[in-house]
Amino acid sequence: MNKVWKALVVSCVAVGAMFSAIAEASNLDTYRNLLMNKKYTIKYVNITPEERITNKDKITLTGNNTMSNGNVSKLMYKPLECIVVSDGSNRYEEVGYNGFINCRLQNENGTYVYTKYSEGQKTSIWGTKKNTVVANRTNNIAYMLQGDAFGGGDMTRLLNAMLPDNMKSSEMPSYRQVGSGWLSNGLNYVDYQSNGQNMEAIRYYFNGYTLTKIASAQFIYDDQGKLQARRCIIKVNEFSPTPAKEYLILPAGVKDTTKKPKKDEGDN
Repeated sequence: MNKVWKALVVSCVAVGAMFSAIAEASNLDTYRNLLMNKKYTIKYVNITPEERITNKDKITLTGNNTMSNGNVSKLMYKPLECIVVSDGSNRYEEVGYNGFINCRLQNENGTYVYTKYSEGQKTSIWGTKKNTVVANRTNNIAYMLQGDAFGGGDMTRLLNAMLPDNMKSSEMPSYRQVGSGWLSNGLNYVDYQSNGQNMEAIRYYFNGYTLTKIASAQFIYDDQGKLQARRCIIKVNEFSPTPAKEYLILPAGVKDTTKKPKKDEGDN
């Protein structure tokens, strides 16, 4: 009888572990599918923003497929509040802090890059000039080579890590799942790790089925061959399957001065 009970206990533990692993994997699969289908709203805070490289660099959003806000002194070393909305080929990204927000809106007209400033109770928009924007040609090559961007470089890397290799930058290392489990506080997690000389360990935290936090530790060799370490913590406030379409249009009161292409004479 004792042997029978022991066998039953072992079987129950094994089955429980199997269903636990399935549940944890399906949690990440849900968010991976949202990213692949390109329909979502993501709101998050980067608690550990990227460091600035020099005191002379300037922000550039059009030549690169990430919003390098670590290069803006006003945002340096401060938590960054970010929003990313995608509805197919229409996308919106904003990264900012304390009333200073860099924005990028992509639609059929091209890509608009502008900044929102809080001025007391009012918000002003600066593109080519105050409350005036113009669409630049969308850098489709950057998207093809680098994959989708998700605000800053940290979140771009951490979300692309869960995607198949053919859907992310060719410069990114391969990541693989190395573990999963439950914590004493009731949260469950999935661990990913990159390959190669420079290693990164990523942990995705879930409260039930809801992604609530992403944390990573990077170990990178610098130009002098010294090992450098950096941590990153992302607080996820929302990751929903519904695009917030109010972000996918220009703000009210903003003038679009984009020149429309001329129609051919044969067009009616």
